Amino acid sequence: MTPSSSKHGFVALIALSIWVAAIITAILNRANLFWALPQILLGSVATTVGTVLLSRYWIRRGRHPSYGTLLAVPLLCACLLWVGPMFWDACRYGAWYYFTPGYWQQAKGGWRSLYFPLAVIGGICILPAAAVVVYHQGRQKIDVRNAA
Repeated sequence: MTPSSSKHGFVALIALSIWVAAIITAILNRANLFWALPQILLGSVATTVGTVLLSRYWIRRGRHPSYGTLLAVPLLCACLLWVGPMFWDACRYGAWYYFTPGYWQQAKGGWRSLYFPLAVIGGICILPAAAVVVYHQGRQKIDVRNAA
């Protein structure tokens, strides 16, 4: 085991342990973060799968998985989990006013109710994505060394 691969494995382990700590905090702190637990868990699974697929795509193309992958996939998954239920309500109940500029301009609760949940979900979902990207970067460096 090379020092580079052990460093990558250590960073991935730290990211996953911070993610586990965030999940435990959300479970134990029912007053503040328990509302976001289903979105965090679904977002983490979707983020992990998306990051693995995108990292393998980049590796097949002969490139390193980048940190753009780390930022793009969790943000996309968090946005889909945030807008998805609104779209479901719009299809089911005819609540298409969610997608008008007037609804978003008159949002009640200000920053905390509109952007804070998206930041919490996306911020926690970045941790498993970071572990996947760091792991794949370390594996690609090991494969390049063994090929030479």
